Amino acid sequence: MNKNLDKGPLLPLLIKFSIPSTIAVLINIIYNITDRYFIGQSIGRYGMSALSIVFPLILLINGTALMFSVGGGALAGIRLGERRKDEAEKVLGTTIFWLFIIGIVYTLGIITFLKPLLGILGGTEGNIAYALEYSRWLFPAIPAQMLYVVFCAFLRTDGRPNYSMAMNLCSAFVNMFLDYIFIMKMGMGMKGAALATAIATLLPAAYLLVYFLRSETFKLRLVNMRVNLPIISKLLSIGSSAFFNQLLNGVMVFIMNRQLLSYGGDLALAAIGIITTIRSFINTSFIGFNHGRQPILSFNYGAKNYARVRKTFILSSKIILTISMTFVVIVMINAKGISGFFLGDDEKLINFTGWAIRRHLFLMMATALYLTCANYFQAVGKGNITTKLLTLRLLVLNIPLLYILPQWFGLLGILIAFPISDGIASVVASVFMYKEVKGLEDKVKKKTSSLSEGLSL
Repeated sequence: MNKNLDKGPLLPLLIKFSIPSTIAVLINIIYNITDRYFIGQSIGRYGMSALSIVFPLILLINGTALMFSVGGGALAGIRLGERRKDEAEKVLGTTIFWLFIIGIVYTLGIITFLKPLLGILGGTEGNIAYALEYSRWLFPAIPAQMLYVVFCAFLRTDGRPNYSMAMNLCSAFVNMFLDYIFIMKMGMGMKGAALATAIATLLPAAYLLVYFLRSETFKLRLVNMRVNLPIISKLLSIGSSAFFNQLLNGVMVFIMNRQLLSYGGDLALAAIGIITTIRSFINTSFIGFNHGRQPILSFNYGAKNYARVRKTFILSSKIILTISMTFVVIVMINAKGISGFFLGDDEKLINFTGWAIRRHLFLMMATALYLTCANYFQAVGKGNITTKLLTLRLLVLNIPLLYILPQWFGLLGILIAFPISDGIASVVASVFMYKEVKGLEDKVKKKTSSLSEGLSL
């Protein structure tokens, strides 16, 4: 468990953890791509529009799961770095207890108020029936979906990134197979897409629950599944920025959807569903590396091995920026072709989506720089800094720009609000990170000086 996190060669270790995590995130993106592809082929723009208005609710669910996976994974990693395995297992038990309770509350609340919620989120005469059908079959599986995400995070903390990747891979194949059977062969439409996703997360969640209950190295013990306010308080202080990010993203998506409906109708709303999927795909390269490096950063920060923390951040950031730039160039060149893959023969929608992609995603390298800095602070237990950066990015910049820019630029203003806000946020995040790196260097010098003085005595 956690072998060589503090001593092994850094680049191979980073690759060992980050490649499986990147593949795992990519597999999660495949869920969205698969659903959108089959829905785009069988239902068309109104089905795509329906997915867009459901998306803010999915962000809320994912945000809660991320809060517990980021907070729980980082806190457990720090405790393991401090050689406190029993405390790490308490973090696991507390995380699962709270997540299950919250999942049940989400399920009951969303299903009870589903129709008015979808109406608020942008339901129209053309898409509301599809959105209702999709939601009624997807959201009862919320607790399993959230547990699945968190269990995979704890697998990485336990030093088993390949196992986490394998679980995600199996889940993705189940989802693709069931999507094809339910939608294309059985004609189940939105219901089939929702059922495929629900089943594909229920199965691995159940398996991983049994795995952690039986594990001999990092075990889910029933005695640790309790309220435990000190642990949950610390967990939330680390992971709340991840939730806050998804919550504000949900608000941003809601506002953007409403603005797109006002300026471009269902055509623009269908297009943004494709653009969001492509943006998530580009994000995969650096989100996967951020997830993969988290156990290395958390463990070594807890062990006060600050030189290795610094080296891990710098090396991973160079890799992240290079990969993100490559993906952005590929997407810019092939924007129309990518749109056509999802949208069949709807030429008007394909042309509009290709045009919108180039305006909305051209500064994704700034997003990569921002996220690699923000996620570092989560990994080392400084979630308050990440929260400040998230507030700047979404609440201070992106959301106001969605109202301001369309006044001058119309539909184009809605699309460029995202790259402008991320460009500014990346500069500010870089300033925070520069100060953090200098602080790490000072700690290394102080530690080296103390050791030298000790040897001289």
